[in-house]
Amino acid sequence: MAFIDLVSDDADKPAEVEAVFAAAREGYGFVPNVLRALAHCPDLLTTFAPFWAQVYRSPTIGGRLRALSALGTAQAQSCTYCVAHMSASARRVGMSEQEVSAVGDPHVEQRVFHDERETLVLEVAAALTRDPDGVTDDLRARLRRHLTDAEIVNVVVAIGLYNLTSRFLKALDVEVEDVFTATPTTGR
Repeated sequence: MAFIDLVSDDADKPAEVEAVFAAAREGYGFVPNVLRALAHCPDLLTTFAPFWAQVYRSPTIGGRLRALSALGTAQAQSCTYCVAHMSASARRVGMSEQEVSAVGDPHVEQRVFHDERETLVLEVAAALTRDPDGVTDDLRARLRRHLTDAEIVNVVVAIGLYNLTSRFLKALDVEVEDVFTATPTTGR
């Protein structure tokens, strides 16, 4: 059970919260618990949801690199909620079960399932998640060789946003919705 009460469908809510919930139902078929938690602060919800949606749909890095940024971050955080959601996102952009399962698994050579750019994004997600100073000069040089400035910015913003989201969810012990079943591949 979450540390805080999640705002239910039948709760009295401001119109702006109801609008975010309606958009989520339309897009996902349900209201994610992260939004139900944020609904306690309508001003934050109505700022966060559109920003998160824009990062999520930005065409700069495409669905596959974005999914790997998110799933790599979720695995590095051992965030069950995030792994469930981001695994589903990865499948939606065409990643196989083997590719999804390989992310974050220390026993799997990532290059077997992911190309050089994708493996680099996963490495950056893990490094930045574990340590805000984890992006070394070597990592920056490899980013520069393989990604444009816009792609680098988008990847780092995505990883940062997914870190914020997972820390929020874990601090409040927000459960994954019943429509998902997934667990981190490691006990990190």
